[in-house]
Amino acid sequence: MSQQIGFLLLISFLCTPSLPLQAGSQTGKSTEAEVIAVVQQLADAQRTFDQATLERLLAPDYIEVSPVGDVDDRPKVIGFYSAEAKAKAPPVSSIAIDEATVRIYGDHAVVIARQTMNINAVGTNRPVVMRTTSHLRKLNGVWRISSMQYTGVRPPKL
Repeated sequence: MSQQIGFLLLISFLCTPSLPLQAGSQTGKSTEAEVIAVVQQLADAQRTFDQATLERLLAPDYIEVSPVGDVDDRPKVIGFYSAEAKAKAPPVSSIAIDEATVRIYGDHAVVIARQTMNINAVGTNRPVVMRTTSHLRKLNGVWRISSMQYTGVRPPKL
């Protein structure tokens, strides 16, 4: 009888769906910081039009829903950050990632965060705020971004 109970417990354990790492666990906290750092590195590479860093951070099958709702593949996104595009774009002084909510599922992570870009346009600093949803996965032991979605946040009513 006790062997049957042990067997049933083992089966129920193996059939339990995987849950995200518990917030506050040592492994969970360090992994959360790691994936948030990757999302910030992506934002920094976008700000500086650093195509080499984008190549390193984006998974081979990367896909993105842009702030205007276009669905862009990896080559199109990386191509957007060319030297020619940088020369035409208004300077962005900073891109900050905050209010991050992270869920870790083994070798996959989802990060929902607020992204604030400070754009220097015509002598004024104008913040642009978006919510981002990032899906990351570990490839060969390194976190890569598989997809992003950007959604504009309405400015506060005056």
